Amino acid sequence: MTSTKGARDALVTGMGFCLPGRTGPTATPDAFWAAVAHGDSFLRQDDGTYFGSVPLDPGTVTERLPEIPARFVEKYSDIHLYGLLALVEACADADLDWRAGALREAAVLAARNATADAIVDTYLPVLLADARHITPREARSLLFRNVLNAVMSDVETTQAGLVGATGPSYTLSCGCASSAVLLGNAARMIAAGEVDIAVVTGADYWRESRLRQYAELEERSVSGTEPQTATLVDRPMRPYDERAAGLNYGNGAATLVLESRAHAERRQARVYGRILAQTTTRNAQPNLALDLAGSGAVRAARSALRGIATPQEIDYVNGAATGDRAFNVMESTLMPAIFGDRTATLPVTVQEAVFGHSGAPLGAIGVAATLLMMRHGHIAPTANCEKPADVCTFDPVPGTRGRPARIDLALSLNYTIGSVASAIVLGGADD
Repeated sequence: MTSTKGARDALVTGMGFCLPGRTGPTATPDAFWAAVAHGDSFLRQDDGTYFGSVPLDPGTVTERLPEIPARFVEKYSDIHLYGLLALVEACADADLDWRAGALREAAVLAARNATADAIVDTYLPVLLADARHITPREARSLLFRNVLNAVMSDVETTQAGLVGATGPSYTLSCGCASSAVLLGNAARMIAAGEVDIAVVTGADYWRESRLRQYAELEERSVSGTEPQTATLVDRPMRPYDERAAGLNYGNGAATLVLESRAHAERRQARVYGRILAQTTTRNAQPNLALDLAGSGAVRAARSALRGIATPQEIDYVNGAATGDRAFNVMESTLMPAIFGDRTATLPVTVQEAVFGHSGAPLGAIGVAATLLMMRHGHIAPTANCEKPADVCTFDPVPGTRGRPARIDLALSLNYTIGSVASAIVLGGADD
């Protein structure tokens, strides 16, 4: 391993979430770890459908954020509240007092993917409103909500406004790899001396009531015998399992705080780990085509590892399979291309069946889960994987117990239809 400690290293010092939970949102790192470590799944709803919902009480939001008047909270969409609550939890975890200006010069960055539902729910009422009969108050409310929700940068703008940030602030979208790519951008900004702190949030929102129609259209469109992606509504997703048939969607947000080593040491911050490298690639193939060979992810992993570590030094891989057979085939092909003969004993797990396929937050969730595995010396199992599929060339750690293990170096992968792939190399707190 080639690793030197420098003042501009990117350290992860805080985590916060607004994800599905048993009786309320999963918010803190402790609650997140308790779910991930045992392969819990929060997807089954009371009506028997499977979807990762995040119920929010506006009163609770107002209590947590008294700076935002209640009349404004009512106009924020769920995705705004996901992002705000995850940010507040991450700051509390990192012991950063944003109310006192701790994020004044920070980069406030957001990753988004599924924009359609969040935008449609606020844009359509404006288009359908009868301007001849609507009251001035109703018109102002519709327009206010539209301004907040009808742009991709809504979460990042809302977060930056709350904390009074004056540093870099933007939104990035490249599918399910969005927050992973953004973590790499943040680490490079820190390395270049542009900022000392960056908060990175992945947030997405899907309307549950629309998913059944989407699933029916998908089923209608399938032909041939090639592995297909599929939306599941009435069955649970099972990554790496022989019964893998598709994915369950989930809502929510995940925020990570990154700091330069010099800044973290000055304030004696607790450190989860270090982002050693991140690489983004794309295959030269048609849009929406599946890269079943995983060649883009292989190139991303090799590039990220170059000069940092050899494949033999990686102790654990956080995968990106959703429960689709297609992605199981992809990962079972790409792992041997990276790790060679040791693939059969390499632990590769994924947490998507805990919270659902949430889109943009997935990169941040994978990094958070991996760093907590390093911290606790425990490899979390692949949730809902009970009988590993014959196609798996690696160890998906089935069941609910996981196993103890020392993890010094790890690789976290994310990719999306359209062949954008990200690979992040992670080191422990004292690497």
